[in-house]
Amino acid sequence: MLSTNLYRIRVHQITIDCKNFWDFSYKVIAQASNIIKAIPEEQNTNTDTQLGECYYLRGMIYFYLCRAYGRPYAQNPETNLGMPIVNGTPNDPANAILPNRSTVKETYQQAISDLEKAATLMTQELHEGERCIFASKEAAWAMLSRVYLYMSGTYETPNSTYAQKSVEYATKVIDSG
Repeated sequence: MLSTNLYRIRVHQITIDCKNFWDFSYKVIAQASNIIKAIPEEQNTNTDTQLGECYYLRGMIYFYLCRAYGRPYAQNPETNLGMPIVNGTPNDPANAILPNRSTVKETYQQAISDLEKAATLMTQELHEGERCIFASKEAAWAMLSRVYLYMSGTYETPNSTYAQKSVEYATKVIDSG
């Protein structure tokens, strides 16, 4: 009886943790997307770098969500379900029609697009000397390396193109100092 109750408590806690991860992740995506939509690029390098941080967060979150709730990329990415791609909050949330889940491939493409955009926008070191953690182009390259590594397949069915891209981005990080 005691072990059954402990099992129920643990399963309930895992369910809450998964729901929180989903909810908080989509809040980050919505907030980053709203900033991206509200602030035009190319005002100055400071603003572009901050927009790059928003793109970084959105791309990173889509990747982690797809890893948690989607199938591995090597297993039919064109047909397996990934994440709903919702970039921003609806104008009328009460009557919003939310999109269906996209495929794993589309979710990874969104993450890659956001991370590549982040790397191009983050050209200035805004927080130099501060003891804080912020995104940087090197962080975007490292995340891109990780994304491509997850796309590179398995031992039985490797994808050398994605494996090479993973190596290229990892090398950029290493060479950046």
